[in-house]
Amino acid sequence: MRQSGTAPIEIDYSVERSDSGWKVFDVVVDGVSLVLNYRSSFAQIVDQDGIEALIALLGKKNAG
Repeated sequence: MRQSGTAPIEIDYSVERSDSGWKVFDVVVDGVSLVLNYRSSFAQIVDQDGIEALIALLGKKNAG
């Protein structure tokens, strides 16, 4: 979708082929990598609260 009068936003997908098909492993939106962004966020949680806290947080988010 494109809004009138706005510049387009570049979106790049990094993909890899596996036995079950193509998998997206990173999305870069206007030069910002989601993988690098999450890596930074995860590192902050691990530094502050430990790896167990990160695992618990991801488990909660994954559960719904």
